[in-house]
Amino acid sequence: MAVVYQEGESFADLQEKYSPESQEDDVGFFESALAGVATGLWNIPKGFVSLGAELFDLVGDTDTARDVEQWFDDVNPFDDEAEARTVGKITQAITQIAPLAVSGFALGARAGTKLAAGLSRRATLLEAKKLGFKEGDKLARSIARRAIAAKRAGKSFNLTSVGRKIMGKTTGGVIGGGVGEAIVADEDIGTLADIAKGTSLEPYAITMMDKSTDKEGRDEAFRRLKNRLKFGTEGALFNLGIIGAGRGIQKIRKVDPKGIDEYAPGFIKRAVQKVRLGLSPQGGGSRFTLETLKGSEDTIRAVEFSALESAKELDRLSKDMIDPINNFLQKQSVDGKFTPLTQQKVLERIQDILEGKVNQKFIGPMPKNKKDLLLRADRAEQALAKIKINKGHQQLLSRAPEIKNQIKNIDDQLKEIRALEIDDQARFLNQPRKQKLLQERAQLTNQLKQIDQNLKGSAKVKRNIFKRDDYRVNEDLKNLTRLMKDAGIDNKTIKQLEDSVINMRLGMDNLSSILMQGGKLTDDQFKTFSSEIGGYINYRFKAFDKLPLFEKYKVTSQIRKKAFDLLKADRLRSYALDENNYFKSGPDKGKLIPITEQQLKNTKYSDEKIYEEINKFISEQGLDVDDVLSPEFKNGVQAIKEAPATKAEIEAVSLSPDILTKRVAEPWQREILGVVKDPTYTFHATTSRQARLAFGLKYMDDLNKAFSSGPNKKIFTYDDMVKEFGPEFEKNLDPNKFKKVSIETRPELSGMSALEGKYIRAPEYDAMFDVTSNWLNNTQVGLAYRYMLLLPKGATQVAKTILSPFTHVRNFLSATAFAAANGAILPNLTDIQTLAPKALGGKGVLGDAYKLTAGRVFGNLPKDQAARFARYQRLGIVGTQVEAGEIARLTRDIAGGASGAKALQKLEKLPSGVKKVFGKLQESYIAEDDFWKITTFELERNRHTSILNQLGINRANYKAVLNGEVEGLEKAGSYFAKKTARKEIVDESFDGFLDELSANMVRNQVPNYEYIGRTAKALRQSPFGNFIAFPLEIMRTGNNIIQQSIDEITSGVPQLKALGLRRLLSFGTTVGGIPYTLSEIFKAKNNVSDEEMKALRRFVPEWSKNSTLLVTGRDEKGNLKYADFSYSHAYDFLLRPYNSVINAIAETDGSNESLKEALGKGLTDGVVELMEPFASESIFIEGLVDSTIRRGIGKDGRRVWSPADDPLVRIGKGVLHVGEALTPGSISQLKRIGQAATGKTGEYGNLFNLSDELPGIFGFRSITSDPAKALTFMTTDFVRGLKNADNLFTAPLLRGGRVTSQDIINSYKYSQAQRYAILKKMYKNIDAAKTLGLSNSVITRKVKRRGVRKDVFSQLMRGKFTPTRPSDFFIRRTGEINRELNKLEGTNLPSPYFEALPEINKIISDNRNLNFLEDEIKFFEDPEPPITQQESRITTPQINTPPVNANILATGAQNISSTLPANFANLSTADKLKALQDLGIRIG
Repeated sequence: MAVVYQEGESFADLQEKYSPESQEDDVGFFESALAGVATGLWNIPKGFVSLGAELFDLVGDTDTARDVEQWFDDVNPFDDEAEARTVGKITQAITQIAPLAVSGFALGARAGTKLAAGLSRRATLLEAKKLGFKEGDKLARSIARRAIAAKRAGKSFNLTSVGRKIMGKTTGGVIGGGVGEAIVADEDIGTLADIAKGTSLEPYAITMMDKSTDKEGRDEAFRRLKNRLKFGTEGALFNLGIIGAGRGIQKIRKVDPKGIDEYAPGFIKRAVQKVRLGLSPQGGGSRFTLETLKGSEDTIRAVEFSALESAKELDRLSKDMIDPINNFLQKQSVDGKFTPLTQQKVLERIQDILEGKVNQKFIGPMPKNKKDLLLRADRAEQALAKIKINKGHQQLLSRAPEIKNQIKNIDDQLKEIRALEIDDQARFLNQPRKQKLLQERAQLTNQLKQIDQNLKGSAKVKRNIFKRDDYRVNEDLKNLTRLMKDAGIDNKTIKQLEDSVINMRLGMDNLSSILMQGGKLTDDQFKTFSSEIGGYINYRFKAFDKLPLFEKYKVTSQIRKKAFDLLKADRLRSYALDENNYFKSGPDKGKLIPITEQQLKNTKYSDEKIYEEINKFISEQGLDVDDVLSPEFKNGVQAIKEAPATKAEIEAVSLSPDILTKRVAEPWQREILGVVKDPTYTFHATTSRQARLAFGLKYMDDLNKAFSSGPNKKIFTYDDMVKEFGPEFEKNLDPNKFKKVSIETRPELSGMSALEGKYIRAPEYDAMFDVTSNWLNNTQVGLAYRYMLLLPKGATQVAKTILSPFTHVRNFLSATAFAAANGAILPNLTDIQTLAPKALGGKGVLGDAYKLTAGRVFGNLPKDQAARFARYQRLGIVGTQVEAGEIARLTRDIAGGASGAKALQKLEKLPSGVKKVFGKLQESYIAEDDFWKITTFELERNRHTSILNQLGINRANYKAVLNGEVEGLEKAGSYFAKKTARKEIVDESFDGFLDELSANMVRNQVPNYEYIGRTAKALRQSPFGNFIAFPLEIMRTGNNIIQQSIDEITSGVPQLKALGLRRLLSFGTTVGGIPYTLSEIFKAKNNVSDEEMKALRRFVPEWSKNSTLLVTGRDEKGNLKYADFSYSHAYDFLLRPYNSVINAIAETDGSNESLKEALGKGLTDGVVELMEPFASESIFIEGLVDSTIRRGIGKDGRRVWSPADDPLVRIGKGVLHVGEALTPGSISQLKRIGQAATGKTGEYGNLFNLSDELPGIFGFRSITSDPAKALTFMTTDFVRGLKNADNLFTAPLLRGGRVTSQDIINSYKYSQAQRYAILKKMYKNIDAAKTLGLSNSVITRKVKRRGVRKDVFSQLMRGKFTPTRPSDFFIRRTGEINRELNKLEGTNLPSPYFEALPEINKIISDNRNLNFLEDEIKFFEDPEPPITQQESRITTPQINTPPVNANILATGAQNISSTLPANFANLSTADKLKALQDLGIRIG
């Protein structure tokens, strides 16, 4: 190691720093761990032998136990190695305690079970005798009859539970485990209560170890045995706590897949229950509902994505054709004069082509027909015939749940009849009714059988009724393509345009067919759709677009003039169509009667009447037009009801009937409403609305089929409710138990939803419709909260992620952990083949994933890749990046419920270029996550393809395997059936089965925003936490990976077992193995010891103390440089609590802290680490609080503004500080890189190094530790801490009220205990600084000169503590207060301080020069019983001065001298008396 000299160091300092003792080799990790195991095993017999010796000492008053333990310690060859590292201490404690604790628990559990059974039998017999039961065989029958009678009367009790309430398996096990731990009790391990040592809680810490060393013989034996009892008692309590915590965690981990039936009674219980359930994505509903909902939403997203890709292609093609066509038209024109063709004009024409309309003004020959559809008429008739058949099948199939319900009701009635048939007469009287019911049941059963047998296999909604061959290039499209050909556009591009237009029409018709096949449309609706097949399209009107704030759609004079021309032309046409307006005779017979403007006056044909009608339409805002679009898009499947915006809850899942309305708006009306004739939009809007309604209806139909009958019935008809709760049930309907599905505000939906008018169990209802609180929208407070807190919170999250280029790099790199944790880090041959490039014979998944995600961002996805991406969307594995999802939902909350893009428009009008850049950055952020999700999916798919091949499962038999019908594959079938949630995809094909099997793992084992529970969604709206969804998803998916591994290992299938073992090992390696390995590699590479690493953690920022630190080298001064790996480690959240415990235990090295004391501190820190993402201030709120509530001091102690600043300057600095939260995170990093490149210094005069800063792009920036500088800040905090500790003593006692001597003693103890803790912490900081190479002279300069008193500095450097004496001011002030109170109260009480002084002196004496690391403070120990004796009063001869009070003598000369003024001896007698009187000492 190179010798590094620091300014101010002496030769002695260098000798100390580089002495051989300080350079000893460290004990290796595994060496220490194994030594710990050996020592732990060695200490088990030591525990037994020493326990016997202690009992012997207790009886014989000897010291055998001490000698026995010393012999065991001397003989043990592994003790030093075990103590050398933290891992050795941990393995020793576990090995020492676990065997006897586990064995004791098992024995205790067996004993407890037997004892409980005996107590139960005893209690039963005693209770039976009290009730007068007979003994023997009749007793059981008698008890049974009484129990049944009692149960019917509502007075049932459970006799057998009596014994178990007293004693049982858990109680016995806990006691047994405690006894086992007591046998191997170890004072070095200690108890958790040791954490209270030296605090005011010490008297209440009943299990805190007594480590006194001044006892011998019987007293020492008693102390040791008492410590064993404490150790075992706490062990038992700890085990009980672990069991309780385990059950609680298990309750959170494993939510019943069937859901719950009702919410808990009582507000508090219900709130806690909803929070707990909200941690799971399914909430209180069933897993089936969750997956059905997500599957429906993902299908809609896939449809919308495909539509968007088609729209992009049409936009590109229409744009590319404009210049060639205009060049052609210019050449064909006379003198080069012509009207240029615009892209908008082409798009309008294409929209007409999609609708089958004829546009007479478009360039080219005018078509002959008025309607020219792309869909062939004969093919349309054939398709409609198939649609009608499938519609009938679906209607019949949808009756199955109701038929099952009717059968159940008949069975209930038959059961009642049988109960009444007590004799032949009763049987005879009930026979007709019984016969009728049986006939009805037989008919219904037969219908159900027919449905199951004849329809279930074939009655499926066909998604592709229409095929490409069903369409033709119509005349209008031919005219357009002919013009393109004349303009010299190549045939390939022309063919692309034809295919693009026809595929759009095909897509809309197939979605219409899905809706028509569902059997939910009324006859009129079905006829309307049938008549418009081949030409249906959904309009968009500017009048109903969501515009930016303070903007409104306006009907201009030009728009009014166009509407007037259209309406007048329409009126004149209607005049011409009226036969009464033709000459009936004469020479002009048959001709139209001319009409003048004067004649038109006051008729509907007049200009006045036309404008009047237009104005009326404008004033009514188009409400009389049936096809007005809904002004909002919604994420999800869309509301079975649309209640007012002021209701307390909103439902994200709803049905939108917009596409069902009749399209009767006239051309002039469309002109006023601002109809948008852009097929790239209208195609996307039409397919989106079609998909939302079609798949929304299917979603509700699937739920109705699943929950309307059977053991898991959750949906009830009105008749069901009457039967269950009586005819008046609606008056007392509890919303925590049932909710009714209503469509009162949307009559268009009447009869369409399978859930209409039904009653659903409340938790399932909330899950079905994704019900959440609507408080942000229904109160003024919510509105203010949205814009004042949520808006800046969302903006800061955008700035720190999407707008930060370097964050994109870290986002991509950190996401590799998700694939690694699922097995990719330990690849087998199949994985290698999957990942290997195609050039090397692999499948090239990484390359394909890049093409898909990059193509998605840059908008150049070929059709085959776009189709593949749409498949991924339908499977729910892409587009679900957690942070981006949280930002999108937060944006929606801010905008009052509007969706994604519209929400942004609603917030502010951005230039198109800005919006485009932001859109690309957002898509990139999501794509970085999608890349690894696609990779993980393909890895899982290829793994399972290989496993299925080995098992012989293929296309022909996979359904039979899943149904458990293939012999020898029952276990595999059961496993795979449980691992495929979306059965519709599985039923489609073998590829669908493989897709869903793999996608289900990705959805549940890789963070996915769509699976965030309601609790996280609610926390998203709080002012606390940053990206709280991510840590919750890390916990959920981490747990799921472990559970998946266990399921695979226990599946009974060897191939799956091997995969499970590899997955579990990969997860452990990714979460903990890689961070630890990297840390050790970097330590070895840079020759850094464990002691230096422990010391380094004291000088890193608070957020890095429990991080994985990688030492990257040293600077020219010898200071360590490090990178915080936790920034780039996706699973760091799971590791931080573990690191908290390990680091706390490492702090015990060389100190008197017990292992469990350190464990307690570590667990406390671990809980803080777990809560930090949810409880800490959000980035914006932190800046706001720094500038206001914290009065210009940041959380890190840095000043935002100075108290000396002018008010306006403070405000300015505060605003700038808050504004920093909105600055993209990469700005500061780019600034440092620029300063490093140019050699400029930073704000604090420090130079940056490119070799340190450039790796920061990838999340590995090297940070230089500076212990000397850090000590300056630490000293400031230290001095402030000492002042606060002193205030704990003086502040409560100097308020002016009466205090007792005990109050003074208690406050003194508490204050000195805090002072001790502060001094000890600072001493450790100084010791750590020495370990890192800081010399005594540097430490003196940094600490002593920061306002630290000489005696305090001496204590720090010596590592010794002595309590301080109360100040002269305190003594004088207590005397003054006492005299004032005596005067007010007319009493003559002595000063409480002098009554407390003897005890204070004793505390100082007992705790003088305590070693911070080796000794313990003795503030709160029980005092020895006071020895009292009658003291004789001393009398003195009379002199001129009054007699001396005996209290003076009682205080002792040294006590008086410590409180009297320094010049007391030189004062006059009068002044001396006054000084004594000021101290509360009366003479005479």
